[in-house]
Amino acid sequence: MDTPESEGRATSSSSLKRKRSASGDSSAVIPAKRLRFIAPNRRYDFDFPDSLIYYIAKNPTSAKLYKKLIKVCKYFFWKNPILVTYWLTYANNEMKADFSEFEQDICLKNVPYKFWVCDYCCIGFDANSTFKKDLVSSFLPCIYRCEIEDLTLQNQELTTDEFLFVAAKAARVCFSDHTVVNRDGKEIAFEKLVELIPDVYSLKYFFKHNDKTVTAKTVKELLKLPRLQNFAEFRLFNVPEAFDIEAFYAHIKKSRGMFQLEFAGAISLAYQSRLESITDELIEAPTFDYIPPFISYPEMDNEKCLKLYVVCRDNDWWP
Repeated sequence: MDTPESEGRATSSSSLKRKRSASGDSSAVIPAKRLRFIAPNRRYDFDFPDSLIYYIAKNPTSAKLYKKLIKVCKYFFWKNPILVTYWLTYANNEMKADFSEFEQDICLKNVPYKFWVCDYCCIGFDANSTFKKDLVSSFLPCIYRCEIEDLTLQNQELTTDEFLFVAAKAARVCFSDHTVVNRDGKEIAFEKLVELIPDVYSLKYFFKHNDKTVTAKTVKELLKLPRLQNFAEFRLFNVPEAFDIEAFYAHIKKSRGMFQLEFAGAISLAYQSRLESITDELIEAPTFDYIPPFISYPEMDNEKCLKLYVVCRDNDWWP
């Protein structure tokens, strides 16, 4: 295969970003024809039965092993052509990927192979792009396997099966205006979505305007999930009034995670009053045996907002 690939695996999105910025102008798109492979015209002779070699080629157990196999022998790529990428994104109306430190932002439109997607994926949040809600689902047939650790999706709609395929290995997620539906087309509740991502420890979630996935029993159902204690970071934005703040605040006091709750503009005066009383309690508390949450809402007094920010900062986290 003509594509040189580095053996080192990036461990976080931040290290990937440093790699990209250090490489110079990442806007130059490498032609897809460089990713094409011509099948060998000779027979390979192995010391093992052909059926075993064929099974190994068709069932690689890890991206690292697969890369070693195709580096040692082109037969394995010929039988199961996959490109491993640690960076997948949608920018300037094109799906792009990095395949090595030398080959970045490669447009995938005409690449004839499937992709093993690892580490980082960001679909959305690109001001230069327009995209439909089925962008991710329409690209899934091109993906051999997903092992994404850092996943960002904006304004996408997926079925539960598609969502599980994409997010099953995720550890850090950011979802904005995101929709996950059952096979009957009905959108699942927010607590069900949280249940579907058991390995996530960092969640950022932006609710849609007039979001219907949060109800009066949402927090009650969330608190039934044992894994809720495993979150190191839990940030919710545009939170609707149906969210039971008293029950969730009681959970925060027993947790060791970092919480941020930014509430929607359309909340009642009574709900604002409850938020204000919690804010006053946090500001006036002399010490904490938990990490104080950062809470904000549109009518919040600016001075109180700043004081609460200082409280959080003094307890070693920055909202």
